[in-house]
Amino acid sequence: MIDFAQFWQAYPRRVGRLKAERCWKRMLHSEQRLAIDHLAQWKLSLQWQNTEFVPYGSTYLAQKRYLDPPWPGAFEEAQRSER
Repeated sequence: MIDFAQFWQAYPRRVGRLKAERCWKRMLHSEQRLAIDHLAQWKLSLQWQNTEFVPYGSTYLAQKRYLDPPWPGAFEEAQRSER
């Protein structure tokens, strides 16, 4: 099992830690790895540049949002906004 603290430290909106940790403990190791790996991709998207639009950690985990791909062009939009 991957340590929850690793996920929580990387997650951009740290609200509702206890609920997120409960979700984390119910996940398979492979799901935890996917959640962390895909988190890096989501953090690059324009939508997540403003933490107001980042779901709570428990929502990201329980609804398996890490399996959702960011919309087409999300990374290109983020790159344009950095210029």
